[in-house]
Amino acid sequence: MRFSLGRDDFGRLECVLGDEQEQHSVFGADPESALADLSAALDDLETSGAGECVWLVSSGEYRWVFRREGERVRLAVMFLHSVAVGYQHVYWGEHPLREVLDGCRAEIRRAREAA
Repeated sequence: MRFSLGRDDFGRLECVLGDEQEQHSVFGADPESALADLSAALDDLETSGAGECVWLVSSGEYRWVFRREGERVRLAVMFLHSVAVGYQHVYWGEHPLREVLDGCRAEIRRAREAA
């Protein structure tokens, strides 16, 4: 899984995630809150097998959903623009649990240090 965190031109947190075939950007208007929520979701994933977080932006919200299946994790990221439109799929993937936990946590640390 490709996973990197940085800031866009507007100061929002940008997460680029994907695999060998596709790449997507997900944004959080409040970088510190987004990092804290993502970190908490990873902790919940590790301890209870499921974790969720929401990144808010002016046009809607990105919802992250993590589910552990043995030693693998399923990650779905969806965008909600409005209740009338509903959620739009942004990313879905299944990856080794340890790779997701270690890789995401390393990027969170790097993003916090860069701030």
